[in-house]
Amino acid sequence: MPQLRGCNFPDELLYHVESHLWFQPTGPGRFRVGVTQFGIALSGEILLFTPKPLGAELDAGRGFGLLEAGKTVFPVKTPFDARLLDANPALDPSARLMNRQPCEAWLVELQALAPLPPGLLLTWDDARPEIEKIMDRYAFRDLSDFSAPLFHEDDRDF
Repeated sequence: MPQLRGCNFPDELLYHVESHLWFQPTGPGRFRVGVTQFGIALSGEILLFTPKPLGAELDAGRGFGLLEAGKTVFPVKTPFDARLLDANPALDPSARLMNRQPCEAWLVELQALAPLPPGLLLTWDDARPEIEKIMDRYAFRDLSDFSAPLFHEDDRDF
């Protein structure tokens, strides 16, 4: 699996660089969506995820849910027009699984409502140069610099 500065970026996923989201195709125009390990490191330890109601139709740039990391709550936005098909039940009531398994702990499944613009979701090879630029901007040298309390080994449910 490709790594960049200690963060995993699986080849089989697509990436939206600006939002730090990964997309796993599950069918024509359908995607499971999660936050990259780098995105979680920047946010701090993820505690809660609250999705919008299933069936909600969202314009590009609109939030499909809220993430809570410490004392910060921020929207997670779709980069394309979509319908919210499903939310990961494993993240209710706690989304801490995202901190331990960021490449597996998906947030939602979205159905694109129109064909995606070319270059919106990138393969790892295409996304890497842009992700490196963002890491440089944040002076992100290595995941180990951001790993406490992130990605802790405590598996207790809270």
